[in-house]
Amino acid sequence: MPRQRKLLIALDTKAVWITFGRFGTLIGLFLLVAVFTTLKPAIFPTPRNLLNILNQISLLGICSAGLTICLVMNEFDLSIGAIATLGAVLTAGFLPNMHPVLAVPIVLVICTGIGLVNGLVIATLGVSSFMATLGSMTILTGFSYWYTSGSGSILYSGIPKGFLIIGKGTFLHIPYLVFFMIGVLVLLHLFLNHTSTGRHMYAVGGNPEAARFGGIPIQKLKILGFMTSGFLAGLTGVLLVARLGLAEPTIGDRFLFDAFTAVFLGAASIKIGQFHIIGTLIGVLIMGTLFNGFTLLDVPYHLQLVAQGAILIAAVTAAGLWKGFFRQKRQRVD
Repeated sequence: MPRQRKLLIALDTKAVWITFGRFGTLIGLFLLVAVFTTLKPAIFPTPRNLLNILNQISLLGICSAGLTICLVMNEFDLSIGAIATLGAVLTAGFLPNMHPVLAVPIVLVICTGIGLVNGLVIATLGVSSFMATLGSMTILTGFSYWYTSGSGSILYSGIPKGFLIIGKGTFLHIPYLVFFMIGVLVLLHLFLNHTSTGRHMYAVGGNPEAARFGGIPIQKLKILGFMTSGFLAGLTGVLLVARLGLAEPTIGDRFLFDAFTAVFLGAASIKIGQFHIIGTLIGVLIMGTLFNGFTLLDVPYHLQLVAQGAILIAAVTAAGLWKGFFRQKRQRVD
């Protein structure tokens, strides 16, 4: 009996650890909501503020979804912030002289083309994705500064009011941008988990050598991943102009760090150590909840940055530790 009892206790402890590991970030999200609800009960839990949080994270969710596709294959895309900025300044520059139906597709094609170039350099030339996208980020940042230099660095005149409705309008009191985010996340979740191409991307990220021997077209998948990331970063820039009604050469810079934080937070939830769309959504929700609560509590911006950096370190560490924990348990079982 004592031996059986010890076995049951060990199994119960293991179950608790596995549950906590998989749902720790989700539990953290609920704790954040509980804390801010307690501290600001008259403001934070109201439907208006909760919709405001969803609206605030909508563009980050779109940009983070594209980054997730690259990270699934263990590739970095450091150019997403610069592509979002380029998409924004081109949109604001084109709209005064071009109909949105023509301007927006042109911008998205350009941004997707940048992703294509990134993918070709990385997949066919064997350049590190970190270095390749760092280089393209620098080039695109310089181009955005050049493009806006003749307009005092801010483009805001001539943007049609009808275009601004996309960023500021609502349907059933839900902002249009939230529908954009939900649509993108649902489509990419289905793509990664319910298509052969998506499953092949996971295979590339899990074991490239086995994927190569299995006949999986690794180069094509990586190119597709960076094109998707470029397209969604460009879409983020377009929608950013629709929300703010202007563009300037640093408008999308924040998306780089915020997106990486959100995606790595997601990798520490449910599927430990694995990048996935549901996890990215959880990470984005944590980011939005945290900064909304900090704003309501008048926490200084520099302390918010400190908190975000700490969260990113904690998320990466947790994902690594839990992945090692589950691997060790699996080896013991085997």
